[in-house]
Amino acid sequence: MPIIKLSLTEEEFKKLSELAKGENLSGQDYIRYKIFGEKSPSMFTPEEAERRALEKFSERDKPFTLPDIYGEEWGELDPRKTGVFGKRFFNYLKTSDSIEYVGMTADGRRATYQVKKG
Repeated sequence: MPIIKLSLTEEEFKKLSELAKGENLSGQDYIRYKIFGEKSPSMFTPEEAERRALEKFSERDKPFTLPDIYGEEWGELDPRKTGVFGKRFFNYLKTSDSIEYVGMTADGRRATYQVKKG
């Protein structure tokens, strides 16, 4: 996959971050959206992932990953965007009272989460 480097000033980066946040997108996804006019399906937001996880898992369940939350629907997310979405979900959970990060899978490829004990 080709990589394009974009250098921004601190002020430009701050503005990009604010614009992206307003669209509930990462900076990278916001740039893609502005250039190509396409957004990831709205089901792939940290808020939606948290909601689905709380419906599907309880504090007694073993740790789960984002693909576990979405099941077959995970395949609808463009593979080049899974890592960006994973990072957004991880960062979103820093303020969550319901789900927490618990480590990486045995192969080190995916973060695992679990419902916090109430």
